[in-house]
Amino acid sequence: MKDPEVGRGKHPPREAARGDDRNVERKGISREEKSGSMWVTGRHPVEELLASRTQRARKVLLSDTVPREARAGFEKRAKELALPCLTCPRQEWERRTGEREGGGIAAEIAEYVYAGMEEWVSALPGTARVFLLDGITDPGNLGGILRSARGFAFDGVVLPADRSCPVTSAVFRASAGAAAHVPVVQVTNLVRAIERMQEAGFWLYAAEGEEGTDLSGFAPAKRTAIVLGSEEKGIRRLARDRCDGAVRIPMAPGAESLNVSVAAGIIAYSIRKPLTSSVE
Repeated sequence: MKDPEVGRGKHPPREAARGDDRNVERKGISREEKSGSMWVTGRHPVEELLASRTQRARKVLLSDTVPREARAGFEKRAKELALPCLTCPRQEWERRTGEREGGGIAAEIAEYVYAGMEEWVSALPGTARVFLLDGITDPGNLGGILRSARGFAFDGVVLPADRSCPVTSAVFRASAGAAAHVPVVQVTNLVRAIERMQEAGFWLYAAEGEEGTDLSGFAPAKRTAIVLGSEEKGIRRLARDRCDGAVRIPMAPGAESLNVSVAAGIIAYSIRKPLTSSVE
């Protein structure tokens, strides 16, 4: 294992891989996507979806209970995007979307578009922050992680196709629409993804319990990725062994461990890039 105690600006540069076309991505299909489409519901998630550069809605569906001013705003945005914008009774809206929450506002997408590993890695800036997730199966946790990633300018989230929650309508809602903007890379093998990112100059750190460098004194490399595991099982051994080190969140004596999405928010804030200027 490489030394995790390297100071800010002291990290030896990693050389990006040359001529390595190993394919670690897989186009994931959730249960919703197998049915042919996915409904994103809620005013803010739908607004974010309609503003996304990567996710494409194919129609907007509004309940007749949506206030006129709000309905007019969605109709205008749908027209700008050349999308159908339909209004129906609330009962019909619930039947078609399968939702009772969401304020009667929904947009349908054919499927969630995951980022391709090679294309995504190649386009990353010189200074980058990424989360890798191992065994995160709860939609609320995944949504919360995406929301923090969006809020603190992370460059993406990598997750495995197996034993992991895909991006669903529940994830969209929990992320407050961040899932429409943060690149999510779904891979077949998390260990190979770790190795590929190391080849691209990343230093990877496991966030596990009481192990590792205190986050308050941690100095991230220009390209830093944090691996988060499930609250029940943590990070799998093979993935943990490939990391360059570990970080931990200092807590009061006797305090229990944090929910993984809460921990992600604290870590994202602590190692964030400058938010007011572009970084190369």
